[in-house]
Amino acid sequence: MIVGVDEAGRGPLAGPVVGCALYLANKPSFPVKDSKETSSSRREEIFPWIIKNSIFSVNIASSAEIDKYNILGATFLAFNRAIKNLLIKAPHLKRATFIIDGNIFRTHLKLDYICLEKADKKVKEVSCASIVAKVTRDYLMGLVGFLYPQWNFSGHKGYPTREHFSLIKENLLTPLHRRTFSPCQIP
Repeated sequence: MIVGVDEAGRGPLAGPVVGCALYLANKPSFPVKDSKETSSSRREEIFPWIIKNSIFSVNIASSAEIDKYNILGATFLAFNRAIKNLLIKAPHLKRATFIIDGNIFRTHLKLDYICLEKADKKVKEVSCASIVAKVTRDYLMGLVGFLYPQWNFSGHKGYPTREHFSLIKENLLTPLHRRTFSPCQIP
C-alpha cells in the first residue's frame, strides 16, 4: 500500500499552502502527471475520478503559519495535518508506505515513509495528491476572490505574476499575503 503526499502553494505571495495525503483504491487507466505539468482544464476533468477512486485528506497551513514557521515548516505542518486526518479516516493505512514529494520531511507521527525528489512525476499516488492539492488551493483562492475582488485572486491565485506585483503596489495587503515573502515584507 502506498500513500502519496504532496502540496500546492509553496511559491505564491498570498494564500495557504495545501497538503494532501492520498491512497488510490483503483489505479487510473490514463496517464497522471504532476499538477504543474497538467493544464487547469485537465486537472478539473480528472479531479472527480481521483476523488471517487481514492481515500484522501487535504489540510492547510495558513499565511500566518507560513510567516511564523517559514514555507518548509508550514509545508510539513500541512502534510502532518493531512496525514493525521487520513489515518483517522482510514486507520488501516497506518501499514502503508508514505511517499513524500521532496528530499526532507519532519513528523512526530509513527509512519513508514520515504522522501523522494520529483515523486510527483514518478508515483501515481503522489501525482494524484498533487492534483487534489492544486485544485483545492485554486478553489480556495477563488472563494477568497469574493472577499477581495480588487485583488483578482481567482485569476492569479496569489502567485507572483506581473498582475499580482502591480496590485501589491496599488493596494493595502490582505491578511492572506505572506509578510515574510518579498515584495510583501513590511519595512
